[in-house]
Amino acid sequence: MLRQPDTSHSMKQDSMRRVLTPESNDGLDREVVFRTIRHISVVRTLWWSVRHRGWCVLARGTKLKVGHGSKLDIPPGSFLFIGFAHFTSSPCSIHLGRNATLSVRGTAQFLRGTRIFVNDGGHLEVGTRSYINDCSTVTCFENIKIGSGCSISWNTNILDTNVHELIVRGSPKPRSEPVAIGDHVWIGTGATILAGTTIGDNAIVAAGSVVTSDVQPGTLVGGNPARVISEHASWRQ
Repeated sequence: MLRQPDTSHSMKQDSMRRVLTPESNDGLDREVVFRTIRHISVVRTLWWSVRHRGWCVLARGTKLKVGHGSKLDIPPGSFLFIGFAHFTSSPCSIHLGRNATLSVRGTAQFLRGTRIFVNDGGHLEVGTRSYINDCSTVTCFENIKIGSGCSISWNTNILDTNVHELIVRGSPKPRSEPVAIGDHVWIGTGATILAGTTIGDNAIVAAGSVVTSDVQPGTLVGGNPARVISEHASWRQ
């Protein structure tokens, strides 16, 4: 049976985790910020923020490994919150290979339990007011771009690579192809976004879906492989 996006429980937890107020693209929710401060690793936050000249705010226990020549591209006025919201016992883990880049524009969050891997020379981009929920995995070999205002639910898997070479009828397929996720996209619990796909603005991916081809803006898709359920869908936080 095809499941629809996980609305009630997902939105309840998501509202607890947002750092930005829904009415503003810029202002910080002070109550959430104060709760966050209690779990900050102060020394590591200052170290990484000064080293990369942008606010990289780490929760205690967060694992962050940055390879030679890699960088956290967080411009002045932007914030990356890593490893907060303690709904799981697993810490957030981020690994950047050699000459890899993690870019943030605005305020973004990787929740506790999330695993981020950017391979040598890869580039992961995240827009403002976007967050990746507990125990999700992002595997970037080439380029993954996540737009602004995106809600990526827990246990989601986003990858731009097959890792292994796939050969079909004697013809090898690309090991890696970029993934592009537009603005204000909701990806439901347990969904998988595969290499070479583009998800349009305001689209919704139902829980447990496997996206193998492009998703048009404003559509609801679901299933394995994901197919169009509705061409006129919308959502809000």
